[in-house]
Amino acid sequence: MLLFIEGNNVVQIYCHGSKPTDFKLKCLDAGLRIGQPEIKGDTLNVLAMPYPKKDKTMRLAILNAKTSKQIKVITFVCDTIPPLIASIGKLKGNEAKRKDILSQVAVKCSFPGSLYSYPYAIKQYTFRISSAKGSATIPVKGFFITNDVLKEINNAPDGTIAEFTDIKATCPECATRTLDNIKMKIK
Repeated sequence: MLLFIEGNNVVQIYCHGSKPTDFKLKCLDAGLRIGQPEIKGDTLNVLAMPYPKKDKTMRLAILNAKTSKQIKVITFVCDTIPPLIASIGKLKGNEAKRKDILSQVAVKCSFPGSLYSYPYAIKQYTFRISSAKGSATIPVKGFFITNDVLKEINNAPDGTIAEFTDIKATCPECATRTLDNIKMKIK
């Protein structure tokens, strides 16, 4: 199992046929720390934070709460959290056909190529476009691609670069992060 350094790693222990209160958790290595377990239905949830050097394994023991007898040991490895990347909907790359750009409804963010998926969402961005027909700067609150932005993209000549800058993303219990700008060439 994989834990991310400096990430909110939720470990869930499903207790089929038993009560979650019948179990307790114990870290077997100094490089792994866990928070206070919480019970939701038949599942024991705990936040886990790894602190070892990269590629070092860590172990978490599931114990019987009454006898402290070890039931199972879960082994974890850790890695750094990949960078959070913003994208125009499902588009990849830095150029797209006008109709493909216009079919997107939101600026999204993700951790591409990663299992890490903490629920970040775009909070705001600024759209900039400049061509021989003129230029526009449109600040947008939220993650939707607004009608004003779509209108500018639709009216721009082929080869125009549309920029999404000052992209801010946040998640529950997180500080707001500024993401890299997106430059999209309209074909």
